[in-house]
Amino acid sequence: MIRPAVFVTVALLLSGCATLMTPSRSEPLDRATRLAIEDPRVVSMADALAATAVHRQSLVGEARVSLEAPSLRFSRPQRVALMRPASLRVEILGLFNQIAAILTTDGTRYQFYDAGNPGIEEGETGRGLLWQVARVDLEPDEVVGLLLGAQVHPGSLLEAAGLLHDGTLLLAFRYAEDRSRRVFEFDVSGQLTRVRQRSADDRLLWEAAYSDYRTRRQGAFAHQIDVDFPARVARTSIRFQTAELNRDLPASTFVLEKPSR
Repeated sequence: MIRPAVFVTVALLLSGCATLMTPSRSEPLDRATRLAIEDPRVVSMADALAATAVHRQSLVGEARVSLEAPSLRFSRPQRVALMRPASLRVEILGLFNQIAAILTTDGTRYQFYDAGNPGIEEGETGRGLLWQVARVDLEPDEVVGLLLGAQVHPGSLLEAAGLLHDGTLLLAFRYAEDRSRRVFEFDVSGQLTRVRQRSADDRLLWEAAYSDYRTRRQGAFAHQIDVDFPARVARTSIRFQTAELNRDLPASTFVLEKPSR
């Protein structure tokens, strides 16, 4: 089992955390003008969201990741590779860009390397792994969808839509299995600006804001993602310096070999 103290030790070696956003807890859909599911604006945006999920399959990039959470606080560069549905590789870099720790998972099993300890830990990827390791309260498949900007669960159905006075379009999807709800916000240009994940009893589990869109071959991609976990009193910010979509990634990307120091 991965030791939470390992990442706390790593964090103490890193620089201070940047100030992150504090998003609203209210649900804008409650004050929006409701639109019919058959409205052409709703159909068009829902189709575009589904197409994004199909067309974005992987990501390789470098980012500065800032985190504030109980017992863990840092802001340092990281390298990330991910692939649908739940494969993830995160390399945390130290003060001089040396590898401080690496976590890999294919959604079923994980491997973890810590430069301060010999060997590689590994085991089944249980729920809560990323919270235990890095104080990010998401499952691997959620991280993949969130960073790709395409988070429609295949088991979810569009249940409501609305329009705010500033032209923001909102789409609410309900996941049939656990009745959780995910609400997407799009600005007047059609770019995704915010996603809220709510539990079946309407508690806000997390909220992600997207900004700093830059054009890629696969369309505009958000280089700034800020995520808030209110129940955990935790926040994280990801700012991509580089981001390459849809690179072919062999399975070996997510199999860990001990790196040289």
